[in-house]
Formats: sequence, C-alpha cells, structure tokens
Amino acid sequence: MLLKKINFQVINWRRKRKLSFSDACRNSMHAHEYSKGIKAAGRSRNIDLAVALFKEAEFKGLKVTSTYNALMGAYMFNGLSDKCYSLFLDMKKDPTFYPSVATYNIVISVFGRLMLTDHMEATFKEMNELPLAPNISTYNSLIGGYISTWMWGDMERVFQVLNSGPVEPNVKTYLLMIRGYAHLGNLEKMEKIYLLVKDNVNDMPIIRVMICAYCKSSDADKMNKVKALLKLIPEKEYKPWLNVLLIKLYAEENCLEEMDNAINEAFKRRTAVTTMGIMRCIITAYFRNNAIESLEKFTRRSVLAGWRMCYSLYHSKLVMYGSQKNLREMQNVLEEMDSVNMHRTKKTLWIMYKAYWSCGQRSLVLKILGQMFKHGHEVPVDAFPS
Repeated sequence: MLLKKINFQVINWRRKRKLSFSDACRNSMHAHEYSKGIKAAGRSRNIDLAVALFKEAEFKGLKVTSTYNALMGAYMFNGLSDKCYSLFLDMKKDPTFYPSVATYNIVISVFGRLMLTDHMEATFKEMNELPLAPNISTYNSLIGGYISTWMWGDMERVFQVLNSGPVEPNVKTYLLMIRGYAHLGNLEKMEKIYLLVKDNVNDMPIIRVMICAYCKSSDADKMNKVKALLKLIPEKEYKPWLNVLLIKLYAEENCLEEMDNAINEAFKRRTAVTTMGIMRCIITAYFRNNAIESLEKFTRRSVLAGWRMCYSLYHSKLVMYGSQKNLREMQNVLEEMDSVNMHRTKKTLWIMYKAYWSCGQRSLVLKILGQMFKHGHEVPVDAFPS
C-alpha cells in the first residue's frame, strides 16, 4: 500500500509540475507512465482516477495499446466486465491501434471469470487467427475459465497442450491445476503436481482448497495430511468456513481433543455453526465417546453463541443420563428444552419412557404414557404386560 502511495505521488508530481518548453519535450510524462498509473489506480480500486489518467493520456496524444490494456485490466480487477469488453471493442474499431496478446488475455480472463466459456473460446480462436502467439498467461486464463465451469476434460486438454508444446507451464499453471484436481477430487494428480511446486507454494487459498479436498475424501491418511497443511497457514489467515469444516472432520474421525480445540477457536472468533449436519456430527462424537460433561459445556456455550439448536443435542443428553439412571439431570435437560422453546416430541417421550422403565419409576412411566396418549403417539407394546 505504501508503494502504491509513493507511485501516485510521483505520477501526480510528474503530471502537475510546470516545465519550460525545452524541458517539457524531454521530461513530460510518457505513455508507459500513464499505463503504470492506470494500472496502479485500478489495483487501488480507484477506478475514477484510472479513467481520468486514460483520458488525460488520450488528450495529450499518448493513448497507445498499453494504456488501453491498463484500463481494461483496471476494469477487470474491479469487476466491471461490461466496461472492459466495451473498451476492447472500441480499441478494435480504432484503425490506429491493434490489440496485443495482453489485450486478448484480459478478455479471455474476463469471460473465464464470468463462466462464459463459449465467448472465451471464441476470443481464443480469434486471437489464433491473428499473427499473435498465445503465451502462458493465455493458457492459464483458459485453464482458470474451465475450472470455474468444472469442465475438467477441457482443463486437462489445455494442460496437455502446455506439456507437449513450445509454451511451458509455470508455477501459476501448476497452482491452477492443483485447484482443479482438488475440486475434482482427484487427490493422486493433485498431490503429484503439489510435489513439483511444494517449495514455492505460499498461496493460502491453494492450501485451503487442498485441505477441503482431503476433508471430503476417503483417504486413509487424510488426518496427517491435513495437519501438515494446517502448519503452513498463519493464524492471521483464519477462515470461519475452514474452521467449521475441520470441526466436522475431527468429529467424523473421532478426534475429540482436536474437535474441542477447533470448537473453542470458533467460539473465540465468534464463528457460529448454523447447519444441522455439522451440529449432529459434533453431538455424535460426544455421544460416541460418552463425553457427557463436554456435551453439557458445549450446549451451554452454543446457546449463548447463537449456534443452531437441534433435538439431537438434547435427546443425546437424555439417553446418556438415562443410561446412568440420573433422573435429576434428565429433568434438567427437559427444562433446558423448554427454555429454548423445544417441545417434547415422540422421540423425547420414548427416551424418557425407556429411562423411567429401566429405573422402575412406575408413576413417571404412567405420566409419560399419559402424554403419549394425549398427543396421539404410539404406545409401547410392553407398557401393559398381561
């Protein structure tokens, strides 16, 4: 950010300083300086300044292909795809300018991001019909477009063209392919390419997408692979969705300590779990390990933090306390359900019936049977032995 500020200060000084005629001929701003200024303005999301610099260059007769490309890139970076393509058409109409490889790369990238693969391919075909040789940025943009639309066959095809042609893949190509194979779920190819660029990978989104791929896979060693990748992510790169995904993974893999740590991190960061599936995974992990104290603590914190409440949470506690014949705690669970407006369902009553029956609490059994009759629920066949 400081570098951009210094660049703008230099550009503005160059634009505004007064020169003698002879000095102006030698020291006035050049077209490439305007291009750099437009690009810097775009990266700083100051699109108005980028347009102003472009118009100023045009007024001074310094509008060239690079200034067009710079403004197109600024539009693309700021999500103004229509303006980017409109400027491209204006450039093609101007008989004094010809689009360059960089120009077509921008347009191909724009269509790829918009998932307009037909337009992307048509632009690539148009480029090939001109005396313009595609470069690695061209092919990377094509691969990125195919990944965006999950067109794995075309992604592979372009990658094979690079492997067999005069243009060689670069690090960005390999990172794109890692992303593609991760989304595809092809861990073998993902890992093979990762090994090629492992020492050069400091791209956190790529690390995260690999973790995501492992979490969704049936890889027998995925826990160790996920832990190794997590070591590469700095604390400042915390992402709520990734933490929730890790909670689910740890729950499914029965790693209670890791799950608790991830849950604590979520509470600390005020990340709320709002999906039923994730909550059930957590509850199942506690239930499977008979960790009633941890489940109680989790329940209290979840209610306060606004996490998704579900019947499974309370039913699990009822079953666990019932197995311990701890009727007092069962009653506390029922009160907790009332406090969060969860009514007693058929399953709730059945759990209570079985617990009271096993404890020989005849009066409580009759009370539950009365509630079953009242709400029209099926009554256990062993409720009235002959």
